[in-house]
Order: sequence, then C-alpha cells, then structure tokens
Amino acid sequence: MIQNNGNPRSGLEAALQSGEFVATIEILPPRIPTFGPVDQKLSYLAGLGRAINVTDNASAAVKMSSLAVCTHLVQRGEEPVLQITCRDRNRLAIQSDVLGALALGVRNIFCVTGDHISFGDHPGALPVFDLDSVQLVQVLQQLRERGVLASGIALSESKNAPSAAPPSFFLGAAANPFGDPLPLHVIKLAKKIAAGADFIQTQCVFDLVRMREFMGLVRERGLHRKAYFLAGVMPVRSVKTLQFLQKNVPGMRIPPALLDRMTAAEKPEDEGVRLAAELVRELRAIPGIAGVHIMTPQWEKSIPRVIELSGLFPSIAERKAHETAVTS
Repeated sequence: MIQNNGNPRSGLEAALQSGEFVATIEILPPRIPTFGPVDQKLSYLAGLGRAINVTDNASAAVKMSSLAVCTHLVQRGEEPVLQITCRDRNRLAIQSDVLGALALGVRNIFCVTGDHISFGDHPGALPVFDLDSVQLVQVLQQLRERGVLASGIALSESKNAPSAAPPSFFLGAAANPFGDPLPLHVIKLAKKIAAGADFIQTQCVFDLVRMREFMGLVRERGLHRKAYFLAGVMPVRSVKTLQFLQKNVPGMRIPPALLDRMTAAEKPEDEGVRLAAELVRELRAIPGIAGVHIMTPQWEKSIPRVIELSGLFPSIAERKAHETAVTS
C-alpha cells in the first residue's frame, strides 16, 4: 500500500490519492534578483499542472534559490515542489531551508543528488555532498515522523521548551530507469522508498521499451504500491537537443528512430511537442505510472501544447473545474 493512506499532506498528494493521472511541471528560476521571469511563465503555465517543481541550481549553474521561488508561488496561489540537491549544502543548511520552507507554506519536497560541479558555471567551486540522496530522504523522514533533526535533537523553540509537533509534508526522490545495470538502479530506488520517499520522479523518458522494462521490475518488487511514480517527459526543439542530452546526460537513452524523426521534421519544434504528447499517452498506459512530470530546457512555453495534445487537460477551464471537484 502507498505509505500514507490518511489525510493528504499537500494538494499534489490529494490528487494522486484520488486516482487522477497527474501532470506536474518544472520551471528554472531566473539568474536575476526579480520574480518577473517567473510571473511571465505563470502567465501561461498557471493551472496546467498539479504542482510546479522549482529546480535547485540545475546543471550546477547559479539561479535564484528554489526556496525563494517556491515562496513566491505559494503567494501566487500555486502549489510548489521545493527541490533540494545534496551538492550545495550540508545537513545543517538543508534542514534550515526545509524548516523555513514549511513555515512559508511549502508542502512538497523533492530530493536529488545534483549535477556535478564540473557541468556548471562555477567549476572551481567545492561540492558538498555531506549527504547522499538516500540519506537526505532518511533525514527528512525522521524530521516529519518523529520531529527530530539529523543530530537527534528534537524540534523546539528553545532548549527547555516542549518539543514541537512533527511537520507534515509530501516527500519525493528521483530515479533513473536508463542507467546500467538496471537491477542496481531498482535496488537504489527501493532504498529511497524504504527511507521514506512518497513519490518518485524519473529521468526524462524517450526509450519506452526500457521504461516498460524498468516498471516491470518496479511492479515485481511491489514498489508501485509504496510510492507514486511520475515519469519524466521533455519536449525538445530540435535533434541537436536530443544529441546533446545523449552525449552529456549520464544514462540517457534515445532510440535512433527518434533521432531520425526529429532530423526529418520540417518543423522540429512542432514535432518535438507532438513527440512529447505521444510519450505522455504511452506512459499513461504503463501499469504503475501515476502521472508525468514535464520538464523543458528553458522552453516552458511548449508545456501547454503538450498537455493539450496529450489529452490530459484540453483547456485551462477544464483543469480548474477538475481541481475544484477533487479538492471540494
């Protein structure tokens, strides 16, 4: 059974508990100290996903903090997912950020290892990696289950004050269905779920054959009954984007037929959107997948078209009506 069968801890969890095939979306924060670019993205993304996952210095490149953008989304009435990488902070800073996020109304937290420093814009920086992704999930699970920090100290206003109630939040982790050997990646995934992960967000999917194999192993171990699986989908502008991903992203698998299809396309951007929508429909048919997470390399404007063509929510009006029905 899914680990929490009680009251949902976030709107995202409520939608998943209802059986809805969920769509979440991802945005990259700006590299300037203003929310203007975020608001511009919200002008065409608001209401299209059950939650908005805000990246944390993705590709090891400096951006506005995920915490700041998530707080802004809460204020705008959106449901954010705070992303936390192990690369940039030790356990003190991570727990501090989580407490702040919870106080500001964030109720979804997503844990990742983080791209290596060498990929980013500060290659001379020192990576932290005080915790790995499994340990980070364990630390946050202990926080919400027992109200205890990684040090063993209970949450309280002061040393002699009574302990505070454990905070409530929905906890996620990442999985790569395309890394080799596949059984070892499934074992690592099982450790994350055992550590407390409620939802799993996968690397972007292009190879459906491998994804079906991965989900077969997931079902054999019953992991789909213990956590919700959101399959990553990435609309791409051109074959060059696919070639870049294949060359630079560890474990990325892109079938030659997709490369040929994008190469032959008269309008590559339109073809990239159609391909993403097709992948959403195929993924929806795989047992154990509870939703999709749509991520783009700075091409968020493609997301509304992907959602419409995939048949998830043909219009914002329908999306809002469904949201009201689920939450009422």
